[in-house]
Amino acid sequence: MLRKKATLLAVVGLAFLLAAPHVAWAVDTVEPSEGGAVSSEFDQQKVNTPPDSPSVDVESGATSDENVADKPAEDVADSDVVAPSADSSTVETSAASPASRREEATAGVADDSAIAEELQTLDAAPTAAPTLSIQPHVSNLGWRPAVGLGETAGTTGRNLPLEALRVQLKGAPAGSGILVRAHVSTIGWQEWETCETGTTGQALSIEAIQLKLTGTIADSYDIWYRVHSADFGWLGWAKNGESAGSQGYAKAAQAIEVRLYPKNEAGPSSDAPAFRIPLITYSAHVADIGWQGSVDDGAVAGTTGRNLQMEALRVSLGAGAGSGGVQMRAHVSNVGWQDWTTGGTIGTTGRALGIEAISLKLTGDVSKSYDIWYRVHSAEFGWLGWAKNGEDAGSSGWARSVQAVEIFLLPKNAEAPGPVDDHFVPNLAETTFSQVGESTTVAIAPATAARLRAAGATEMRVTATMSYNGKTTRSVSGSCALAQIPSDGYRLNFGTYGPFSVTVSYRNGSRVVASVTKEVGVTASEYNLAPLSASFPVVLFSLSYWDINTSTAGSSIPTIVMLDRPSAYNWDSLPSGMYGMPYLTQSAIKTSSNYQAFADYVGALYRLNPNSKFNLYINDITCTLIHQIIYANKIPSGQYRITMLSDGSATYVFTNEAFAISNPQAKQDQLIASWNAAKSQAYATGRVSAGYGFHEHWDSMYAVLACEPGTEWWMTRTNLFTSGDGNAFAGKISSNPQVKAKNIASMLSDLQSKGSSTVNALKKLYSLSDGYFTEAEEQGKTPMILLGTYVTSEQYFEEYADITEILYGDEYAYYYKGHPNTPTDMYPQKQEQLDRLGITDVDSSVAAELILFFNPEVHLSGYGSSTFNSATSEMACGLFGATKDEALSPDSSIDYSGIDWFATPVTSSAAADIRALCPTGRTCFLIEFSDQAAAQDGYAVGIYSKEDAAVTLYSRTNGGYHKVGVKRAGTSVAAEAHVSDLGWQQVVKNGGVAGTTGQAKSLEALKLSLQNAPYSGSIRYRAHVSEIGWQGWAKDGVQAGTTGRALPIEAIRVELTGEMAQHYDVWYRVHVSNIGWMGWASNGSMAGTSGRALPVEAIQVILVEKGAPAPGDTSHASEVA
Repeated sequence: MLRKKATLLAVVGLAFLLAAPHVAWAVDTVEPSEGGAVSSEFDQQKVNTPPDSPSVDVESGATSDENVADKPAEDVADSDVVAPSADSSTVETSAASPASRREEATAGVADDSAIAEELQTLDAAPTAAPTLSIQPHVSNLGWRPAVGLGETAGTTGRNLPLEALRVQLKGAPAGSGILVRAHVSTIGWQEWETCETGTTGQALSIEAIQLKLTGTIADSYDIWYRVHSADFGWLGWAKNGESAGSQGYAKAAQAIEVRLYPKNEAGPSSDAPAFRIPLITYSAHVADIGWQGSVDDGAVAGTTGRNLQMEALRVSLGAGAGSGGVQMRAHVSNVGWQDWTTGGTIGTTGRALGIEAISLKLTGDVSKSYDIWYRVHSAEFGWLGWAKNGEDAGSSGWARSVQAVEIFLLPKNAEAPGPVDDHFVPNLAETTFSQVGESTTVAIAPATAARLRAAGATEMRVTATMSYNGKTTRSVSGSCALAQIPSDGYRLNFGTYGPFSVTVSYRNGSRVVASVTKEVGVTASEYNLAPLSASFPVVLFSLSYWDINTSTAGSSIPTIVMLDRPSAYNWDSLPSGMYGMPYLTQSAIKTSSNYQAFADYVGALYRLNPNSKFNLYINDITCTLIHQIIYANKIPSGQYRITMLSDGSATYVFTNEAFAISNPQAKQDQLIASWNAAKSQAYATGRVSAGYGFHEHWDSMYAVLACEPGTEWWMTRTNLFTSGDGNAFAGKISSNPQVKAKNIASMLSDLQSKGSSTVNALKKLYSLSDGYFTEAEEQGKTPMILLGTYVTSEQYFEEYADITEILYGDEYAYYYKGHPNTPTDMYPQKQEQLDRLGITDVDSSVAAELILFFNPEVHLSGYGSSTFNSATSEMACGLFGATKDEALSPDSSIDYSGIDWFATPVTSSAAADIRALCPTGRTCFLIEFSDQAAAQDGYAVGIYSKEDAAVTLYSRTNGGYHKVGVKRAGTSVAAEAHVSDLGWQQVVKNGGVAGTTGQAKSLEALKLSLQNAPYSGSIRYRAHVSEIGWQGWAKDGVQAGTTGRALPIEAIRVELTGEMAQHYDVWYRVHVSNIGWMGWASNGSMAGTSGRALPVEAIQVILVEKGAPAPGDTSHASEVA
């Protein structure tokens, strides 16, 4: 029996080892807490440990001696390892398997029933509960002795921050572990660690802590912990990775207590929060006190019971609120409502002006999660009700200051923190706002003017502002004596449509007796909306404006416009009924566009009047704007109508590309289904579906007609569509009644029929100048416009310009019209090129179609452009960069049938017989003449030689080319300038600028020569040079002036000799430092200055027929000191 009992004891001991093999060597002693008591729970768990026993890693269960060996000597003195006493017993461990141990435990037991009893006893043996070792590192004290569960690690009452913490799990099942991390001052949250967190040697405080169990133990236990924090004291309990302590207050944790509880068992309770992080922080500036300290989350800022007015307020989001901001404003005594501001300060300081009311609202992501609630303590009124999200809190018109404020952030749509009634005591007088019809004028009237006058008010002042994304975009104001306000109200024109914030203040001088602020919507029953891109859609829209701006009932329809090429319009001269989109400022609308702002503005119009109708005009390749502007704003079917305006050639390119397949109808059905699905999603969510943002789904233009049956699609040519089924589907597009063919010339003629006032309104809208071609008119010449493209894409421009001038000669004056996207004044190198070539720039922002219409005498040559669709055959002259076959192809989206000639470079890929016409060593261009021109003039092609500045003309007979003549440039003067720091510049002619302007560089030498002179004679010239005076005459390309001596020319004289002098006058002028261009001189008279040491910087020289008018102003051509 004694042997049996001894065996039983062995079995029980082995059961303990098998259940928790790492507990035997890793149990700590427990140091007393600051109060001196030792936990009885810990007393029961103490186990003596052999001195050489290993510790166990809490994550892996692996053993190691480093927990003791690596500790500093002072830490070992407080070690959690206890050596065995002389009489303590030890437990031997064995490497035998559990099965062999069970076999050994039952060896010698008499029978099977006894063995079963022994094994049952073994399985039922109790196991030790897990525990923790917690060792704090305390400021000024260093590492302190470890404590166990339920005890205080750290200090209280001594104002000593915790700086680091070690935790070690004891007696837990294999595979168990613990993770810890700390929020450290100036660092923030550290990474999770398995043993130690915080810092040492850096004087940085732990402010918050997180603990969590991992592995097997996490299924059986919850870990609970709380923090003693500076100023806050003991906070509430957190568990399983939750935060305990504080963040954003700079309050150090000073102590921590940790407990383990069986899983899901009720833990310790506390009324205090476990973790404090501010959501909203604010401070008040109080009369006689100044700025108080910051408070947060519902605490009182200001004072009560002391009759001290609050004069300013600062509000900011706390660390726990997330991203975003607080917009706020204050109603200030004698000032009224201030503007909304984000962050910063509202109210005033140093002026003894009390805040009477406040409004606060959240912006950004925080506004999606929280409501901001606030209330004020107002003089005589006391605590008023709770306001939220931009509502007014306080009073106005009562001269009663706010004395204190409380502010909360509460989860979105949570209950108010208290009563909400009477959060604002309104003005002395109610004010009414009445829109006058559907105009932009609003009548404003006080409901009780007598009461206001009795309170001392003598004047009403009104300020109406429109804002977008916190920025004021429109503002109007006015005032009227209270006694003179008509019975139906004082009328103020707000200038546009949309939501306005209107503040009305009733005053006596600078004193505000009462004021009120509210939203006033200026609305219409119908709008035209035109967010337009590119150039041609703007032309189509502008020419139709006077047909669409009046409703069927005869009332005006307000038209809201925004252009992505805004320089096309003169925004200061919009016609009656047209308004720049007012969510952009009046300056921004002139230089930029914002499609999201446009969509948001339309949403605001619909919100103000849900019965309004909207007529949307858009560039056809931006058809997905319908999703952003109509669908996402949830404007119902029947309250909108779409008109798509052709972009030009892109209309046909992208449509034809979409349907260049054998079954285009299947593609159309797919596009319709996709469009309708995205439409349904936009209506459901209020957001544009993926793939249907701005400038996406260009292939859906025709699908829009099916999805929106009332839509019209405007274009100039309906016969340019193609499709991969032999153009059968393309024919359906062309014949669709919703596809409308528009003719620019017809539209312009119709516009003219409306009268001169309409024509003048269009000219003002486009800043069309009647003086573009004045110089040509004065010289009796025909204007020839060289139509450019993007400046960076104008290959061979100088060669094409030379070809044009050779073919048309001096009977024409040459002008350049650039692409609206690359205006000349933004590309100085382009302007320099035009100056050198003697070509005049025309405003790039003005649509070329309109220039042609209002100047029918103009001729046109240039790069490929839809402008040629609007040019008559008399206007159209030459096309740059396209062969005759390419331009006249049936697939061309532009009508070039009126073109007289087509110019392209002669390259190695040109036909052999064409290459043979180009002289060796020359840069050549092929000029192909139209059939009509060839029949009329007798030549089919020309070869331009750049080096010879000539066009050789050829007829084509018997399969070969035969020379019939040569054309050269007209008679002119070629000028070459030598400029300081730059040297000799390129030769210019035809009155081009030789030299520089705006660079403060002197002209030091020049050469002049006659080009293509039809008579005998020469050109001679002389220069007045600094330090030298007048030099002798030079002629025909010989240098006048000096080089290499840094001596500027100050004046020149030029004259013709021989027969040339009998048939021509030579005119010239100089650009002088500090003066600019001086007047034109002629035939040997002086141009420039003498005795003033002012360098000439540039010159222009031009020939005119004898007795013809001067090329410009002739006054002040010279000046002699």
